[in-house]
Amino acid sequence: MSDENSGDLRPPRQHGTTWRESEYRILADDLRAGADLARTAITVGRTESAVRTALRNFVPPEERVPTAERERWIRTRLVAEPEWDWWAVVIDHHHRRSRSGLWFTRHEHCARIGWRRRTPMPALAQELATSELSVAELLRALGLVESIEEAADRLGATPGLALAKRVTARRDEAVGARWILVVDGAAGTTRPRNAPVRRQLSLHETRAAAEAERDRILSWHRRIGPEEPDAPVWWTIAERGLGATVGHTRCGTLDPTATGGQLRAEALAVGDIIRVPVPDGGHLQDRITAIAHHAPTGPIVVDLAPVANSRVRRVVEFAPDELVDVVHKQQD
Repeated sequence: MSDENSGDLRPPRQHGTTWRESEYRILADDLRAGADLARTAITVGRTESAVRTALRNFVPPEERVPTAERERWIRTRLVAEPEWDWWAVVIDHHHRRSRSGLWFTRHEHCARIGWRRRTPMPALAQELATSELSVAELLRALGLVESIEEAADRLGATPGLALAKRVTARRDEAVGARWILVVDGAAGTTRPRNAPVRRQLSLHETRAAAEAERDRILSWHRRIGPEEPDAPVWWTIAERGLGATVGHTRCGTLDPTATGGQLRAEALAVGDIIRVPVPDGGHLQDRITAIAHHAPTGPIVVDLAPVANSRVRRVVEFAPDELVDVVHKQQD
């Protein structure tokens, strides 16, 4: 299954968050390669209009480039002048002139190290020269947490400051909230009258219970076989409080090529997509890009896909006989 927000009608994950250096580098690479900006927007988790707005930061102040010509002008210059220091232009335009926030790669490294070492939130905020709330939002943007509450639970929050107040307000709203699971198109579920697809709808007290029921339904779907092999299976898990119309929502689709199951770490291969737990209680899912086994009885070091196009790597160590959840097995 996929944890991407496929079919999600909410704003993209990074909507409204501070732009990061890694996002700009993805945008520059796609512009140079001639990629469609709509696809770039999906990659960085922003709206296409936000990506097109960011193009203005590539244009030096002395240049008079009409809005309609920005994309073509930038693509042409990136190809014609490989040595062009576009990043210096972005820093000057985005960071200094507009005084907008901008996270550099060093900030991302600092945040990841602080998260792994459980650096107290006040100290991490001081190290990043920003507020505790901004740190929590950066951790969420990096995918280390799914909410600022998770960041506060792990690293703490200074009472009376914005992060602590925001967390308290959100928890008050969550009192009495329930998790709603909707699965569309899965075999073995019922088809409501006049509905175009089969639908499973259930109410749960916790997110874990909703995810467990989702996994059970999708596993059964795989076992008995879909009625229409090419028809997608969609799932949505939404948290809703009493009288609330919006809340935490996750959507995704079933990957029909996924093999699933568990393998010993020594049997993993480059290209496998694995799912491993993280300290906050959630899971990290990504593709293996490299495997190192320095000694026969030593740990197996697995490199996962890099964070955006930056040099930040996700590295996980396993014991040789440790069982690892494999979402998709690379075919030989």
